[in-house]
Amino acid sequence: DNARSRNIMVFGLDENKDLKKSLTGLFKRLGEVPCIEHCERIGRPVTNSTPTPRPVKVTLSTSYSVETTLKRSHLLRGDTGYNSVFISPDRSEEERRAHKELVNTLKLKIKEEPQYYHSIRKDQIISSPKKKEGRSPPPPR
Repeated sequence: DNARSRNIMVFGLDENKDLKKSLTGLFKRLGEVPCIEHCERIGRPVTNSTPTPRPVKVTLSTSYSVETTLKRSHLLRGDTGYNSVFISPDRSEEERRAHKELVNTLKLKIKEEPQYYHSIRKDQIISSPKKKEGRSPPPPR
């Protein structure tokens, strides 16, 4: 159980006064009620020249809470209040570099092979064929 295993990074969360309240609301949307041990914004404060909200490093009570939160984070995409919020594991600089290379390879694969769905699972790119449009014929008798 390393130091990063209980941390997650939250990107795109509005800069407002009560950070813990914002995070609690975010976790409720995911159907989670983890115990937040510590949370802090990382980086320089937002200015007019850098309107992007700073990332938030959140330490949860257990690595299991981190795992379930990450598994449910895809639910934020369809949520109007949180569709610009992304949750990722806390990665070291080396891990971030490797993940960025993987994402760039994924983007290239999506362009080159549009007939497949591509995603990243366990640090590998997984491809599966897209289903054909329309209804499939009934099975032969």
